[in-house]
Order: sequence, then structure tokens, then C-alpha cells
Amino acid sequence: MSVIVLPDKYYLSHFFELIQHLEAHYQSVFEPAHVDFLKSFHALSEDAQCAYVRMINRKGLVFNNISFTKYPEINDPLGSLKELENAKFLSRVNETDKLMLTEFLTKTDLAKWLKKSGIRVASSESRADLVIKAQGSLDQLLLTNLELYDELFVQRRFEELDYLLFLYFGKIQRNLTLYTLRDLGIRQAHSLKTDFKARYIELTAAKQDYFFYSEIERLSDVQSEAEILEKLEFSRSVATDPIKDQWLLGIAIKFEDVNQDITLAALKECGSHPARERQARLFYKWEQVEQSRAVLEAILEDPHCDEELLFAEDFFARKFGKKRTGSLTDILKSSKQVTLSDVYLKKPEQGVIDLYQKQGYTGQFVENYLWVGLFGLIFWEELFASPVAKLFNPFDRKPADLAGPVFYNRNEVLLESKLVQMNDYNAIEFIILKTVTEHYGKMNDLFQWTTSLAPMVLDFVRKTRNKNVAHILRTMARRFDVYHSGYPDLMLEKNGEISFIEVKADGDSLKYNQLSKARLLREAGFDVEVLRVKWQSDPNQVYVVVDLETTGGAPHSHRITEIGAVKVQGGKIIDEFQTLVNPERPIPSFIQKLTGITDQMVADAPKFSEVAERFNQFTDGAIFVAHNVKFDYGFIQKEFLRIEQDYSRTHLCTCIGMKKSFPGIKSYGLKNLTNHFQISLTQHHRALCDAQASAELLFLMTGYKEPNPRKQEEPVAEQET
Repeated sequence: MSVIVLPDKYYLSHFFELIQHLEAHYQSVFEPAHVDFLKSFHALSEDAQCAYVRMINRKGLVFNNISFTKYPEINDPLGSLKELENAKFLSRVNETDKLMLTEFLTKTDLAKWLKKSGIRVASSESRADLVIKAQGSLDQLLLTNLELYDELFVQRRFEELDYLLFLYFGKIQRNLTLYTLRDLGIRQAHSLKTDFKARYIELTAAKQDYFFYSEIERLSDVQSEAEILEKLEFSRSVATDPIKDQWLLGIAIKFEDVNQDITLAALKECGSHPARERQARLFYKWEQVEQSRAVLEAILEDPHCDEELLFAEDFFARKFGKKRTGSLTDILKSSKQVTLSDVYLKKPEQGVIDLYQKQGYTGQFVENYLWVGLFGLIFWEELFASPVAKLFNPFDRKPADLAGPVFYNRNEVLLESKLVQMNDYNAIEFIILKTVTEHYGKMNDLFQWTTSLAPMVLDFVRKTRNKNVAHILRTMARRFDVYHSGYPDLMLEKNGEISFIEVKADGDSLKYNQLSKARLLREAGFDVEVLRVKWQSDPNQVYVVVDLETTGGAPHSHRITEIGAVKVQGGKIIDEFQTLVNPERPIPSFIQKLTGITDQMVADAPKFSEVAERFNQFTDGAIFVAHNVKFDYGFIQKEFLRIEQDYSRTHLCTCIGMKKSFPGIKSYGLKNLTNHFQISLTQHHRALCDAQASAELLFLMTGYKEPNPRKQEEPVAEQET
């Protein structure tokens, strides 16, 4: 594959592409400051324009002028910065920039600044410690004591730039990375539309949305309660809006444990779920029981969505009806239970499919993909190709009006004309095949194109003509943001009849949005079942217990030095695998001391690529087991990736398993567990010995051996590779 080389000033072309789009579509929502910003930029020399775009593509607002000398395409970098300073695009640092400086400076420069300003610094303090100390002493920090003062600049006019980028992207985005990814062929700029209109045509609406998006960005900043209350007061003059509601929910969460008045004010102003749910929960938590009851009754009288209604019914029954368990728990308890072999531990859905296939069903994992795919294929024209589709630039992949009822309201006649045809298979087949033929592969943020999508949805439509699928699609169109997810995991078919199953393994709770989708499907005439999965050890199941020794702890930068593995079945070890591995790099000295494996020992050992096939065969069909399995499994997967092979096994962790099976032990490290249960560990940190010890833990977990713990043993200190 040929390497794409971008032109020297590719980033400047990107910026001109962006501002030309803005100048063509957004003049009506520019204020004088934005007009002047663009005029000033056009008046700059090309060198200064390049320096400015380089600056805005960098993280943060503070930068060192010396760093701009590394760009060879800028002929006079320091002169360009001076030109930008004269045009007020940047300036030297001043007193108001000290907070930003504390976050920009290195530990060394920060320590020097603190010391010269008379603030004591200990050598043991980390950079994070120094930042906190500096931010608490801003009044004492003098810019004249900053060694780098003459080299530092701060970007100005960034509010005008932020607003312009917001108009284009519809969110706060402070770089042009998407253009670069497009030119490199990594991010496809779609061809869903070619004629883009403005995201905003009214200045008031643009400024309001920009305000709330900016405030969402600032949620983690320290803001005074008075400042927040002032903004909440302003928000009351703005109509209900998804962006505003997102900010209000963020405010409520931030102040929940700090200021009840602010939290409640934000939740009462928010018009979206789960604002009223949080109100009811908080009132009850704060022992304001009657206020909680009033919120619940308001929801029951006029719910915003199914999820909110289900919550209110459940919470009201438990808290005011004196019911001990909620509806979600009741549904789980009353649902059917199946027992699967633990070979399906990480993939219970596949276990359920295999179980039902033995009963004559065909099954597949569909979850949200079936419904969002069907929605996208049928309504593609309205979503993406219509002249009024809410896509505003080549990078938009999801219509903006899907967040709320606007999409349905704007397209009601067209959408209903298709929905009335849902029981006419030939008509729907024509719509779907037309979409696939004309638009297959076009990038969008609703669903992924696969060769199996169209056959799956066509087969589904053909077999469900007696169901009210139109009801589900209409509900999705009215509030896609609420009804695009939470659908059952599996679709089953037997004798032409379609049904759905939500699979719940141990520890996987049922959620309100899943219950609401089950209710929606039942309203459409489908059978929907919640199935609980319990695990059972299969006496014939084969496990391979693995332990690795490595050159360090990170799979992306370290390598394996030894593999030890034992194959077990029915509580017995039936085979072993052991080899040293040449890591093709030096082994750190502390690792050599820990494991006893030296560079000389692995010099003539096989490389991983030379043992990979043998290890693959040894573990084929088995459950991969290790103590802290993420470590060993991650290393093995990375080694296979290096030789361009996939490696996938169901895996099990003896550390987690022992915590569940034997709670209360002070340490679950391998050495301490073997000491606690009197298991032999003669060569700790040698792979085969550790694998054999881990196999003994597996036998304890699965009940093949009885535990034999020592009494009142202290945990044994140990090091892990």
C-alpha cells in the first residue's frame, strides 16, 4: 500500500476550506468580532497564517516561540509570531495567564519559578504537587521570576475561533484533525450530501447553543456558586433544548453533594430524562419524602418516555407501596433460568443460541443492530439524502435532528407513507434494495454496513408481516435518541415465527431502557423473554492453565521469556507445555533476579513465532486460565498479533475466581494463596511451576479438591513480573 504524503502546507489549505465554508453559509450568524477575525486572518502573510494554524492545532493556549522554528515550511517563524502579535492573535504572557502557565510548565521550570518567588519546594514533590502549590499561590508568583518569560506566548482571540469552529462542527472542537485524517484516507468524508446548508440562520439560536456547549466543556472547571446561579437564571429564558439539558444534568451531578439548591434548580429546568428520576431519588435520599412522592406522581401522570414511567412505577411501589423488591428484580427472579457450561463464560449469548438450536431454533445476536439497521435502510432518504436533512458539513454522519422529536415532525408525511407499507413485503424490499444499491458503504453513525445486513432485515420483514413493526419504527423516529438502544440480545426463529431473548448472566443487571424496549416489542406483537444464565463446570471441559515470564509488564513494549502451561480435565493434569522464549531484547537485571531467567538462558531459545503453532494447538478448544488472566492473555494475544495471527480463547481468572469462592483472605496473590492452602510452589516466578500452582487453585474453585487452609497465616509479600 502506497504511503500518502501530505503537502507542506496541508493544514493551511484545511483552514481555508473551513473558513470559506463558513463565509459562504454563516454570514447571518457572524457578529462584528467574527467578521474582523476573518478579515484580519486574510490580511496576514502566508508565513503568519501558517504559524497561526499550527498554533491552533496544538494543545493548550500557551506555547514556546522556540518550538515554531521546527516547521521548515515557515520561512521566518519569529517574524511570523511578531506579525500575529501585532494583529492581536497572540500576546506575551500577562498576569491573567498565570493559572494557564502552571499547567503548561515542566516540573523543572515550575520548581524554578516557585523558588524564585520565595515559595519552598521539596525535591520529593511531583509535578502534580507543584501545580497544586502554584495554583494556591498565584498572588506570590511574579512573572519577572519566570525564566522562560521572554519565550512564551499565549493565543488570543480564541473565543472568536471557538465560535467559528462550533458553527462548522456543531460542537467545541479546537483542531482540524478530521481534515488530516480525511486526506490520509483514514477518515472518510462521506458523500451522503453535496449541498450543505447552514446549521444556524439565526444569531440568537447559534449563540445560545454555543453558550451551552462551552459550559459543558467547562464543567470540570472551578466555578463559583454565584456564577452557576447566574447561568441557571439565563437558561430559563432558553427553550428546552438537548444541549441545554445536557449541561443542566452535568451541573446537577457536579453539585449533588455540594449544593442542594443548585442541583434541584438544574434538574427542574431540565426537560429530558433522567432529570425527574434524579429529583425523585435525591428527594428520597434527603428525606424529603413528600417531594419525592410528588415528582413520582407527576411522572406517572405524564411520563416523558417509557424508561421514566418504568422507573416511577418501580420506585413508587418499593418506597411507597412497601414492596421489598423492584420490578426489574422481580422480572429477573421470575424469568426462566438455563445452565450453561463455563466454556461460554465470556460469551453467554452464543451459549444460549447453541442451546436453542438443539431445540430446532435458529438464532443470531442482533441487539440494536437489527433495529437501527432497519431504521437506516428504510429511512435513508429522509435521514441523509433529503435537501432538508440535517447534515451540515462533509464530516457529519448523523442528522442533528435525531436528538428530539424534530426528525419525525419535519418528515411525518414521508415517514408515514413508508410505514403504511410495512406489511407489503414487495414495497419494503424495493426501498431496502434501492438504499443498498445506491448507498452501500457510505459512512454514517447509525449503523455499519455488512454484507449480511440487507439479507437479515429482508428476512425479518418477510417473517413479521403479522407484527406491528411500523409501531417500533415510528417510536424510533419520534425519539431516536431514546429508542435507538436497549433492544434484546438475541433473535430466534422457529417455523417462521420470530421472538427475542435478553440474556442475563450472573452480575449482569436488567436496566430500565432494556425493559422499555421489551415492552415496545411486546406492544408490536413479539414474544420477548428474559433468560438468566447459571454456570456449571463441565467435567469433560478442558482447561489450559498458563503462566508467563516476561521482560516487563506492558505487552506493547515487552516480550515473553518463558511459557508454562498445564492442560487439565476432570480435576487432573493431563498434559504439560513448557519452553523458554527468546524475547529478542535484553532482560532487565531486576527481572533476571526475580525469575532467575538470564540473557544467556534465552539466547538459543526459540522465538515466539517458532513456538506459536505448537502453543495454539495445545490450547485449541480449551478455556484459557491464568492467575490475573488479563496479563497472560494480553501478552499472548500481542505476540500472535506480531506474527499477524489472531488468537482468541474463552478465558478465566483464578485470582477473581478465588475471591468469589473464598472471600476474606488478606491477599489473593499467587504466593499467598499457595501458602494459605498449602499448595506446592517450589520455583515461584518460573512459568511451569506457577502454572501448576494456579491449576491447583482452579481445582479448588471448581470443587475438584477440598481446601486445606493453614490457620491465621499472614499474607506473604511477593513481587509480580
